[in-house]
Amino acid sequence: MQEHSEIKEEEFFYQEFGYIPLPEREEKWQKLLSFVLDRADIVEFIIGDERSLPPSLEPFRSNLIKVFSTHWKYGSRRKRPVTYARFAISNELKDFLVSRRTIGRWGEGYPEDPLFYRGNELIMWVIGHEDMAFVRLSDDEATEFNKEGFSLEKVKIPPPYPLPES
Repeated sequence: MQEHSEIKEEEFFYQEFGYIPLPEREEKWQKLLSFVLDRADIVEFIIGDERSLPPSLEPFRSNLIKVFSTHWKYGSRRKRPVTYARFAISNELKDFLVSRRTIGRWGEGYPEDPLFYRGNELIMWVIGHEDMAFVRLSDDEATEFNKEGFSLEKVKIPPPYPLPES
């Protein structure tokens, strides 16, 4: 059972990918991901267990910053803890992220729902099973993406969990 969030809402641009036909969905996800990876220095994933990394993340163990659990997920407090693994982004980790052609349902042995940071600033987070991304953009950046066929909408929403102070 969830409780309502007491996390302060922040402005993000929301993009739903699920309604977009697959070849175009992959192209749009890759374009947004490339934009974010040019800015991000940290990626975080939801993992199943704090005692071990998913097999797909083992090659990046040297990039691991920390593993932690919280009762927050998608801006709501949960009864059961959720475990996150935070990594410094390297070229190899970028290649891994780009190799996942779509936003969601990466499969067994893979993490889920990446969050991207520049320092302590959350710049994009994903709900993979819903094919949704929330990205921090300027109005001008969002307008440029929308000219290229995106349907970014500005929303006020709490981030997935209480974020560190900038």
